[in-house]
Amino acid sequence: MLDAPLSELFPSLFSTSRPITTPDTPVMVAASILATYEFPILPVAKFGDPPDVEKKGVKLFKAIGGQQIIRLLTLTKPSDYHKVLWKPCTTTSMWLGALEYHDSLEKLLRIFEVTGFGDARVNAPAPPHALITLDEVVSLYREQKLKCKLEVKEVASRAIFVDPDTMLMEAMRTMCEKRIRRLFLHGKEGVFVSDRNILAFLFSPKALAVANDAPDSWTDVKISSIPSMKASFVSPQARVEEVGSLPEARHDVFVLSDGLSLVSRWDLVMKPWKLGQLKLSPPTRSKSHEA
Repeated sequence: MLDAPLSELFPSLFSTSRPITTPDTPVMVAASILATYEFPILPVAKFGDPPDVEKKGVKLFKAIGGQQIIRLLTLTKPSDYHKVLWKPCTTTSMWLGALEYHDSLEKLLRIFEVTGFGDARVNAPAPPHALITLDEVVSLYREQKLKCKLEVKEVASRAIFVDPDTMLMEAMRTMCEKRIRRLFLHGKEGVFVSDRNILAFLFSPKALAVANDAPDSWTDVKISSIPSMKASFVSPQARVEEVGSLPEARHDVFVLSDGLSLVSRWDLVMKPWKLGQLKLSPPTRSKSHEA
């Protein structure tokens, strides 16, 4: 059991500021914040909110992320873009889990499993609350607090490829249908476009001007027109804990040397956990304690 409390594993969690939004914030504003600050989600908060909803014993709260905005666009006619973009962000919000600072890492991962998202809220005695993501959990590998001896080929996922000439709307529909955040480009080794890349492109001032003046042209571009990123390659035999020690900001996915499989933060944490192969390292004892 991963029974260490979050307060012990992440002592600085509440010192990290995260933006939040309110229910009446327009979709366009929420999307622009996500694109500008590159945060995975925006919690939706309002003073005097009713008690959290519960699902399978997990308290839930509303949030909005890039995947929800992309799904909304795929369901909207170009002639309705302007109207939809000014609707409240709760039009396309999702439910994420919440827990307490004294709760365990085990409970956090169970919440990720229930919601299907690697983000959760950690409640404070009084707002603002903290947000914890798979980024923070993976950082435990770098701090040598978390270990897993599995080889990455045992937890890798199949990469989804599209042709660089694929139109953006078709590519976004593929992301929604397969519930993935990245599409790799055929013929471009390790190159991918993520939901964050798409948001940054569509919600830039230049692109928003196009959305306003010529909505039919806003998403009428090829996926190769979107600024892309490149994943690093790792050996299939590399251990999960070794690869988990590698990710840094803006670099959260790896490709195996076969070029067909990827390893994401979800793969590095959730799959080993489900297999019972994720362990916490024993606490390091100080010399004074040993004496």
